[in-house]
Amino acid sequence: MSINPTGTILDDERLLELRETETTAASELALELTPVAEFMDAESGDHVDWGIDEYEDEPMLVVSGIPDEQTADAPYPRQLREEDGEIVAPVPDPLVRAEPPEGLGLDLDTYDAARPLLFDAITAAETIGFVPVRFDDGEPYRAEPLPGVADDSDPVAEETIAREREGDPTPRPETMDAPIDPVVFDGVMADVANDIPESAVVGILEAIETHGLVGTGEHVAGKPPLSVDDRAVVLLEADAWTDRLGSELEANDVTVDADALEAAREVHERQATRLLDAVETDEYTDLEAAYEAVVTAERDTDEWEVSEPGTADRR
Repeated sequence: MSINPTGTILDDERLLELRETETTAASELALELTPVAEFMDAESGDHVDWGIDEYEDEPMLVVSGIPDEQTADAPYPRQLREEDGEIVAPVPDPLVRAEPPEGLGLDLDTYDAARPLLFDAITAAETIGFVPVRFDDGEPYRAEPLPGVADDSDPVAEETIAREREGDPTPRPETMDAPIDPVVFDGVMADVANDIPESAVVGILEAIETHGLVGTGEHVAGKPPLSVDDRAVVLLEADAWTDRLGSELEANDVTVDADALEAAREVHERQATRLLDAVETDEYTDLEAAYEAVVTAERDTDEWEVSEPGTADRR
């Protein structure tokens, strides 16, 4: 990151959009970075960590680059992506939802991507700060409380931020850059017999996704990978987790404990079962028993869209 005095780095009247993203299940929105990527010496595939600060009484998103091997220890690690020819950075949902000064105070359920929130970019020591300015239709930025929580922070975001302030940088399942539902992760961690640190399992789950260790092209079963909304169930050969993924993780400087690897395998197996149950199809039942599953955010053409629990339509 560049070390400059605080100041704007965008051309006059050029602002950055907070847009929808479907490349990671850990973030619903992403900030466009193309105009400042060169200044940041950043490109698609790089890893960054997010934080929140204040700038002239407004919440300011702060981003800094981190080496790949530090993603497991960062509070809000995300990987820069290329979408529609633009470099974007997924923004952690808790920082979007939490009330200022802990976040932007936006309601993800009602956010309108057709009138995106626009940001100015400024330098701040070794980081880049993004300050909300206005919406695309000209409405000034005003942080409004989330529905049903009065002036309090979003409970999930509040807990996550409290953990960070207390010196515990372990990413929670709500913020990790992996296509795993928090309820699945928590269920596995509650069931494992050994005292496995959550951070060790999160580090493996994130590394599989951020290093692209498994894609839909590696699916080995007789039917194509099953894709549900923004995730795909990829079936690998038996023992792939121990025979292949463990060594590939270590090759990417990820510490692999056997118990943590087994817990991560169970997380993916349960997540795959949850997705298969959502589409109410028996096409993959026997295959699931014969192969080992990995859930990835990479999409495939044979998709099921789940609009409500227990209902699905093939696209």
